[in-house]
Amino acid sequence: MPLTSRTFLQSCLQHMLRWTFTLVVLAAVGYATFIAIRFHHLDTRLYAWFSHLGQQAPVTPAGHDGLTLQGYALERAIQVAGVGRNLSGLAFDPDRQQLIAVVNRPATLLRLSQDGSVQSRHALQHAADVEGVAYLGAGRIALVEEGRSRILFAQLPETADAPMDLRHATALRLSLQTPEKPGLTTGNQGFEGLAYDARHDYLYVAKEHSPRALYRISGMARQSPSGTQSIAVENLSDWVASDAVVGTDLSSAEVDPRTGHLLLLSDESQSLVELDEQGRFLGRIALSDWLAQEGAVPQAEGIAIDPQGGIYLVSEPNLFYRLRPPPPR
Repeated sequence: MPLTSRTFLQSCLQHMLRWTFTLVVLAAVGYATFIAIRFHHLDTRLYAWFSHLGQQAPVTPAGHDGLTLQGYALERAIQVAGVGRNLSGLAFDPDRQQLIAVVNRPATLLRLSQDGSVQSRHALQHAADVEGVAYLGAGRIALVEEGRSRILFAQLPETADAPMDLRHATALRLSLQTPEKPGLTTGNQGFEGLAYDARHDYLYVAKEHSPRALYRISGMARQSPSGTQSIAVENLSDWVASDAVVGTDLSSAEVDPRTGHLLLLSDESQSLVELDEQGRFLGRIALSDWLAQEGAVPQAEGIAIDPQGGIYLVSEPNLFYRLRPPPPR
């Protein structure tokens, strides 16, 4: 074979190898970008970071009696056994001193110890896309179905691992229609978090984003077993209108049982915010300040607080965090 032909073939081979290598690198970068955006919301976190550069931080009222969020310390971080994916909402049951968690798919309710170990599992029959849970007292719970935009009210089963048939559960449907997006009723932008204030009989309902929204339902304790005629709904979305206050989304909510203050969890902004009973800003913590040794929370989905002030977090796919409160002041 002439030298020129050999040289030409070698040049073609080198050119093909360079293009192959370039395509492999581009594919790897594209895949990494997809993972960062799809599962870690990198785009919204960067947007929130740049947006906050020019915004003034909210002012904390002098002499407030909120949580000292910066004083909390990570005490436990584990994977919840037997949960492969979609661990979502969380609530604390003070009657049994247990946590209640929900799994999105398949729809399941879990009873957890305060260490995160599974005590029992209950299939949620005739329910779908369950994202949040709140404990209402006396074994009653509320569940939010994001895709159907409704809240279900049910009684916890007494038998371990017994299924919960929600076919005839009392349901409250909330409209997602807004002036900006009329007719919006489905998708992954719906109601995501529930929080119950037993002292005032308030059930808070948080809508994730596009736009963020917050509602407060009163009259849950007066609710009759056969309906929701006695309840009233307030729109408190002005409490969560500012990115500087709550971040870019609302993934979960909880009420401090000692004060009635509202805790709002943002996955995209990786932060937790505390508001008082009038919606005033009291404090914020970046989750990385608590979990520096564990890395970022992959997809923060649920928060609960016990009567002693201990904070619990869950995230997809199956992670559980327990945080110890600071010593009393």
